[in-house]
Amino acid sequence: MTTTTLKLAAISMTSTSNKDVNVETALNMIREAAEKGAEWVQIPEMFAFHGPYDQVHAMAELEGGPVYGMLSDIAKQLKIVLIAGTMGERADNDVMATALRTNSKGDTKVYNTAYVFNRSGERIAKYRKAHLFSLDDKVAGALYNESEGYLPGDKAVTTEIDGWKVGLSICYDLRFPRFYDMLEKGGAPEILLVPSAFTKGTGMHHWELLLRARAVERQAFVFAANQVGLHGPGKESFGHSMIVDPWGKVLASTGELPGIAYATIERTALEEARGKLPALKNRRPELYGS
Repeated sequence: MTTTTLKLAAISMTSTSNKDVNVETALNMIREAAEKGAEWVQIPEMFAFHGPYDQVHAMAELEGGPVYGMLSDIAKQLKIVLIAGTMGERADNDVMATALRTNSKGDTKVYNTAYVFNRSGERIAKYRKAHLFSLDDKVAGALYNESEGYLPGDKAVTTEIDGWKVGLSICYDLRFPRFYDMLEKGGAPEILLVPSAFTKGTGMHHWELLLRARAVERQAFVFAANQVGLHGPGKESFGHSMIVDPWGKVLASTGELPGIAYATIERTALEEARGKLPALKNRRPELYGS
């Protein structure tokens, strides 16, 4: 059954290396969003742990672990669709050489994984972040090199929720438009999910620009929950969790503080944008190369 209108809630929070506090904060904000009528709720990337790479394995879980169970339970309890940000997923059961699972210091890597739960608490989608962020931020004195803590995913993922075609992406994926081409098998996604921990230094220049660009070029709603504030020495996120419409208009934003952005989206707005300017139909992929 297709839902013609949806109330979305994009959460912005400040995760640190304290996993218990992070998880409790996320659960409380999810409850708040549901109490205010949100039907789909999204929490940010790395919501459960945002800390040193040498701790990511200890803070991660196998799929089905305790935090996974809490997320499933709260989606069922509140009868919401929960885009559960991302969390570390251990690769312990993967068939791969041990050397591929460790970094230059011998620390064990994990996947940076997004889960989506339906109103019954069932996992309906799972996406492992494909593009791993790297930045030497000399101003902030921080080095971001996600390949020291994380393994790259190798699949693009789409799903259908409430009759809407949905494409999954995470943070740094925003910078790779061709990645979104891969989400169009079977038809162009109508909603793009982007849980993120987009840095303040890059975010002030590129975050809104990239979200609006993906919305316009894909003629889709973009639903993005971003981390905000200082996570640890030198590492700070930009915030401004946003919901953007297919015409590139920002419908809601949390700004520079932790909070929740709400917006009601309508299928008629999607149909109007795609009907008024049929750019998706006018593309000529045979000219674009591989």
